[in-house]
Amino acid sequence: MPKIQITAKGIKSALKKYTPYLSIAEYIWNGFDAQASEIKIDYVSDKLGNLESFTIADNGYGIDHAKLQEKFEPLFESKKALENKLKKNQSAIHGKNGIGRLTFFCFARNAAWKTVFAKDGSNFYYDIYANSENINLYTGVSAVPRKTQLPTGTEVTFSGIHGLTGFGLQEKLSEFLLKEFAWFLALNSGRNFSILINGEPLAWESLIAEKEQSQIMHEKSQTVFNLTYVRWNEKSSNEASRYYYIDETQHEKWKEATAIKSKGEQFYHSVFVQSPYFNSFAFKKSAAQENQQPLLAGTRSDSQFRFLQKNLANLLRIKRRPFLKAFAQDLAAEYTQKNVIATDLHEKLAITIQTLYEIQPRLFASQNLEQKKFLANTLNLLLHSNQLGQLTSVIHSIVELNPEEKAELEELFNDKAE
Repeated sequence: MPKIQITAKGIKSALKKYTPYLSIAEYIWNGFDAQASEIKIDYVSDKLGNLESFTIADNGYGIDHAKLQEKFEPLFESKKALENKLKKNQSAIHGKNGIGRLTFFCFARNAAWKTVFAKDGSNFYYDIYANSENINLYTGVSAVPRKTQLPTGTEVTFSGIHGLTGFGLQEKLSEFLLKEFAWFLALNSGRNFSILINGEPLAWESLIAEKEQSQIMHEKSQTVFNLTYVRWNEKSSNEASRYYYIDETQHEKWKEATAIKSKGEQFYHSVFVQSPYFNSFAFKKSAAQENQQPLLAGTRSDSQFRFLQKNLANLLRIKRRPFLKAFAQDLAAEYTQKNVIATDLHEKLAITIQTLYEIQPRLFASQNLEQKKFLANTLNLLLHSNQLGQLTSVIHSIVELNPEEKAELEELFNDKAE
């Protein structure tokens, strides 16, 4: 019986942070990493809530028998290596090698895998088994895979369950999985990805607070980008606010953090950008490509991509503004408290500073006390001069204003000029 490269005690110690729900999430990620589009969680409990059966199944490509040891044994890489995996710019390969497959010990004594994989035009089936007492051992390497007509995929059955109840799963599992997977299901909605719990699809759209779809076109190249902006009503358990770039076949090509640096305003968001433009886009060039002239692949230096970035930044700036109101009020209070705004000037400047902060907080970022006073005094002079009409143009040269924001500033300044 092959042995995983660490003792059972060592494995449990390394995985001590896992809870039953985190473990379930790891099994789901394993399925998606195996290119599954559907994950099924099924359980049966008695009247007292005791689980009589509990399985997690996926329709991915299964565990190739020739790669079984590779899937179960390279468990412990360095902490830095594992952290780097989580920072990848693609959502696939989310699981952490064999870690997810061994976390069952936190809620069950036994785990049994039935897996079907494809090889040479046929599908083959075999079993794997592990128990929590000897979690560093597993069966399956000596098994002889048999041909089957079953589709590829993996089903894990857990027994000897001690950390879960039917009542708990009914009350908490959906809520937990929503925060873990809503963004991923949204990302793959064009491919009809789903998680089913006892036959009921996880209603990931219930976590959406706001959704807006739009289309922009780069006129010179006629490149079209389809944008889907989503604001979530709760923070994801494992994913920051990001841009996701999706190709013509609805596959994710790249992801990266949005430019919004959260200040605690609970502006949780995702922006999905779909376009054939990303079919062959060089998001990150290898060292060998650095000095090569791109032929067919787009690059970040393209006018199309720069156009896209500008529009995405403006979209999020506008969407974020309502969440900055409280911070704008705090900023005006801070300016008064630190005598950045003199008491006799407060009423004239406070609303102006608040409005400018809501439109573009970067105007007030990383300033020392002297710089804050200079900005406040400059605004005050303009508010009391015949140059007030130019202030909107000055601000527009720093950050592009939409028509509504320009009108709001002009109205604000006109009120101050009277």
